[in-house]
Amino acid sequence: MKKLSILVLLMVFICSCNAISKKLLPLQGMGADADSLSVDSIVVHQDKQHAQVNIHIDFPTDGSLLLRNAVAEYIDEKLGGTYEGELLDGQKMVNFYAHKTWTELRDEYKNMMSEMDSEFMMSIDFYESFEIRKVYETDLVVTFMSFNDTYLGGAHGMQYAEGVTFRKSDGRRFGYAMMHNLYKEGFYQLTKEGLKDYFSEDGHVDITDEDLKSCVMTEDDIDHLSHPRAEPYMTEKGVEFVYQPYEIAAYAAGMPTFVVGYDKIMPFLNVSARRMVKKH
Repeated sequence: MKKLSILVLLMVFICSCNAISKKLLPLQGMGADADSLSVDSIVVHQDKQHAQVNIHIDFPTDGSLLLRNAVAEYIDEKLGGTYEGELLDGQKMVNFYAHKTWTELRDEYKNMMSEMDSEFMMSIDFYESFEIRKVYETDLVVTFMSFNDTYLGGAHGMQYAEGVTFRKSDGRRFGYAMMHNLYKEGFYQLTKEGLKDYFSEDGHVDITDEDLKSCVMTEDDIDHLSHPRAEPYMTEKGVEFVYQPYEIAAYAAGMPTFVVGYDKIMPFLNVSARRMVKKH
């Protein structure tokens, strides 16, 4: 099965041998213009009493206050939305969520320990990892990717990934809000082509509709596949879409992901979004 080839390398902190061993969403920083949104990486690791928490956040430190506030609010929401301290104090925010998450994991582990085979429980650790990284930027937009990985004693961990694009002038977030005509035949065709590329062997072997049917787990017509639940986001090569584990395929398939180039996606972008990609 093809490994995930998303634009950015989301190498997260997977530390449990119970998780499936495969590449996850890659995260790589992209080049930016002179007036870029500056970020500092805040990393916190807490590991004791069979509960592990790993957080790695690219927190905004310099740039438009409007944009920094918008990005900080997004980070806060992805980490839980319960932090009441200074919004732009990234270290305090991350420390707050690290402690809160560790406490919840520890308590959950203790509860499970009292109900299950203690020998099995002693052999595992509960963990939760969060990663939010700046992955793409122009003078008009900046895109962040977030990845969450949780393990609570099952056969494997569960992952969730998404991206979000901010308009730099006012901090507005763009996802499906930047698109229209998503239920037109043309867009469904782009989705099918993107998934065929994902499931093909390293992108070198074309697969048929019947092949694709065998790769996905859905009652949808193969020509009208459901759109991903996660919001699409802008990247250097185009607009990227990502399905979560089990959303459209088996867990072993990873996160089916595809990019629609700007030349092909333009008919499906609204005017606001087109203005943000004029330089592509």
